[in-house]
Amino acid sequence: MPSESDREHPVASGQPDDRISLRTTLDATMRLAEDQRVVLELVAIEGLTYDEVSRVVGIPVGTVMSRLSRGRERLRDMLDAPAAVHLRRVK
Repeated sequence: MPSESDREHPVASGQPDDRISLRTTLDATMRLAEDQRVVLELVAIEGLTYDEVSRVVGIPVGTVMSRLSRGRERLRDMLDAPAAVHLRRVK
């Protein structure tokens, strides 16, 4: 059974690869367009329904669905893309 600290910081007790994966996902999420990120966070993290997100954000339900779909697709694309290699030039 998870301890109190595990519930507060679920990544803290995870394996190193889990922490890297979570960090990569969070970084990619922050690179989404704000309108897509907000809807994705409200649905996926906060657990709001499409109707609730519609009322909170002040947009039609169809727009919520479109932004969520585009945001999920963009996030998948970013996470599936091979990581860019950053090399420093040494003189």
